[in-house]
Amino acid sequence: MRYQELDTYWKRIFDLEWISLCEGSKAIAALIVSDDGTIISEGRNKIGEKGIPNPRVSHAEVEAIRNLDINKYPYVKSYTLYTALEPCPMCMGTMVMGGIRNIVIGAKDAHGGAMHLIEHSEFLRNKNINITWMPQEYGDVQRGFQALKELLYNTDKERCDRMMDDFSVFNKKGVIAAKELIFGGLFNDKSPASYRAEEIFDKLMLIIER
Repeated sequence: MRYQELDTYWKRIFDLEWISLCEGSKAIAALIVSDDGTIISEGRNKIGEKGIPNPRVSHAEVEAIRNLDINKYPYVKSYTLYTALEPCPMCMGTMVMGGIRNIVIGAKDAHGGAMHLIEHSEFLRNKNINITWMPQEYGDVQRGFQALKELLYNTDKERCDRMMDDFSVFNKKGVIAAKELIFGGLFNDKSPASYRAEEIFDKLMLIIER
C-alpha cells in the first residue's frame, strides 16, 4: 500500500497528522464525513502547541467534533467519524454525547483505547455505535507516525521506551519502521517539516511490507 492508493479521507488524515508532528503534537487526526461522502469537519491533535488555553484536551476527535457546524450540518447521527487511533475515554465520550454514531478506526490502542467500554454500559450500548476497524497496515503506519513523533521529541527515554512497547502491542512493524528511519539518519540533516506526509508514509510502508 502506498499513499497514492489511499482514499481522500486517509490522505487527509495522514497529512493532518504530519502537521501535528511538525508542530510538536501527537501524530493523530480525525475527520467527520457526511452521508454523501463530503468531509465536513476535521481535527488534529494540538496538545504540544502554544496559544491554546488548555491544550491537554485538544485531542483530534474532540477537535473534529467541536469544529462541526451543526447549524449547517444538523444530521449528526448519519455522519461518520474517521479517526487514526482508537479514541480515549474523553474522545469516546465526546463522540457519543456529540451525536456521532458511526466510527472508522485506523489503529487499536491497548493502553488508552476506550471502545470496549461501550459493552460495559447500558447507556452506551443503547446508542447503537457502529464501529469499523481498518486493515492491519493502517494501524502499522499510524503507529509508525506516532513512534516517529516520540523518537524525535520525547526526551524522557524511560517514558519513550514505555510508549514504544505500548505502540507495539498491535503494531510492532510500525514501531520497527519508525526506529529504522530515525536511526538510519533520515532527520539528521533535515527537519520533519522538510518532508511531506506522503514521503514519510511511503518510507514507513516500504519497511513495514518487507
